[in-house]
Amino acid sequence: MNTKLLIAGFAGTTGLLACAFANDINFDGRDMVEPDCDVMSDWYECRDIETAPAGVYLGYQYMHLTSETLGPDGNTVYADTGEPYVTTVTSCSSCHFSGGQVPFGSPVYQSPSKYTVNPVTGLGPYFRPLGYHRDLEDSIIDCFRNCMNAERAPAKDDPVMIALVEYIQWVADGVIDPAARENWDLLPPEAGPRLPVIDGVSLMRADPIRGGQLYANSCADCHSEDGPGAGEYRVGEPRPRIPALWGDRDGYSKGAAFYRTPVLGAYIQKHMPLDDPMTLSNQDAIDIAAFINAPDKARPSGMADQMYTHDDPDGIPSSLRKPADWLVGFEYPGERAHFESMGIDYEDMILNGPWNDLSQWRSDEINRLLSCSVDLNQDQNLDFFDISAFLDAFVTQAAIADWNSDGNFDFFDVSAFLNAFMRGCP
Repeated sequence: MNTKLLIAGFAGTTGLLACAFANDINFDGRDMVEPDCDVMSDWYECRDIETAPAGVYLGYQYMHLTSETLGPDGNTVYADTGEPYVTTVTSCSSCHFSGGQVPFGSPVYQSPSKYTVNPVTGLGPYFRPLGYHRDLEDSIIDCFRNCMNAERAPAKDDPVMIALVEYIQWVADGVIDPAARENWDLLPPEAGPRLPVIDGVSLMRADPIRGGQLYANSCADCHSEDGPGAGEYRVGEPRPRIPALWGDRDGYSKGAAFYRTPVLGAYIQKHMPLDDPMTLSNQDAIDIAAFINAPDKARPSGMADQMYTHDDPDGIPSSLRKPADWLVGFEYPGERAHFESMGIDYEDMILNGPWNDLSQWRSDEINRLLSCSVDLNQDQNLDFFDISAFLDAFVTQAAIADWNSDGNFDFFDVSAFLNAFMRGCP
């Protein structure tokens, strides 16, 4: 058997199983989505789990054999309560193909760099959905709570957490260029550290009814006609290891990125159908995604209700910056009424599009609020003293100077502030 790291799955807590890439590697006789190590060899060396240290191998087991280790049928439980770490039958590798080594398959080789803590502020990158700065361990905690639908997540010093972090760092060590290991923005485009995107999708409209027909013809053989799929090691069902697409317990939550129809559609198109990816049209892909995400499909809420309920550091409600295709969290006052006054079904628009009008409405409202918020010294005047106050905040890296709320203090914040200042308050 090929000893390259063999880990199955779909991504984003979603899961649409998996086909073999050029390597034609399989696990227990089943085809899986796996990296094409030859194609990636210029910038990445696929990792060999059989050569990994013991701690890494343990993290690998937690990542791939989640149900057998951390899950409801697992042998690893919280020491204080004896409860399992997760109650779903989804595995981490259901979200991260081949344990995080597949380009555009929720890889993790960029994660240690992505979550590097700023040495000046002591903070990791700002995570807008929940309004806080997080490090790698925080992101794993959010995965347990939101993607695995767990009531509890391991502490940062928990042995499970330590093993998972060690494993992720080991995967990241496969990046050949030391500079790219330290700065994930230097990874080549083909590394796909971000999720795939369908060009022009914001102008498209998804049809979930048509998507249901396509699902029955192209997806149900693997995922089963009733949608949930077999899950990982589902008891009593000798079915392929396919993550659930919906369901109260095992489906991905409304707080997962794949509850966004364009995101799920792009992922489906990139990796599906089995053995024949990139053959679905843009429309077919988002129609199938809309069917899977339709409101008649049961799925847990996860952390969806807690998302975008805060103000960003610049005072702008984060609900105005959430993706237009994500029906989660706080609803900005007046937004629903604006669209419904034009005869538009607000929730249907968010689930099925088109999304460009909502994005533009939110952008215009952000600009209006920013124009009013540049009076930093609150003296009812827009003048030099406000610019001076901003520059003072920028030099000290005070939160208010992160004008675009991306966790960095750079030219883009200065430019955004000056643009808002020039517009003034309407």
